[in-house]
Amino acid sequence: MDRGSLNWAIRDSLLRYITVIAGGTCTVSGGAGASEGSFVFPLRSIRHADGEWYLTFGGEVRLTAHHGFLDVTLAEPEFIAGPEGGVLTVLTGGQGGRIPVALTDGVQSGSGDTDLLWHAMPAQLLPAACGLFGDAYPAGTELAPVTIRATLDS
Repeated sequence: MDRGSLNWAIRDSLLRYITVIAGGTCTVSGGAGASEGSFVFPLRSIRHADGEWYLTFGGEVRLTAHHGFLDVTLAEPEFIAGPEGGVLTVLTGGQGGRIPVALTDGVQSGSGDTDLLWHAMPAQLLPAACGLFGDAYPAGTELAPVTIRATLDS
């Protein structure tokens, strides 16, 4: 059963550069997929505590080019959303461990009794993730919007 997903294109110009200019690849594994220019990470768990939502997702995206000199892995995203905004973290291949990648504004979830939806949330690159992208982008760089949907357990 599809309980939800995180849809994110990371940064459109980065994906164009990797696939068109650098002749690289974008591969998905571990349950992640690709759809309409975005990567889709399946929802693994969701909980609500102290006014915040904690969502974990599965799968991995790996971006490679320049015979491996460009090699970026984004795996098992987690999203923490509160009234002030949200933080998206990922496990990485090269830097090791979980790092915060993107910050979203305080966007209210379009929620019903059984569903949560954050649609096309603007996202900005966080300082801890600049190295992940080879310091090509400074902190605060606009990233692709993030969309998250989740079905709540009844």
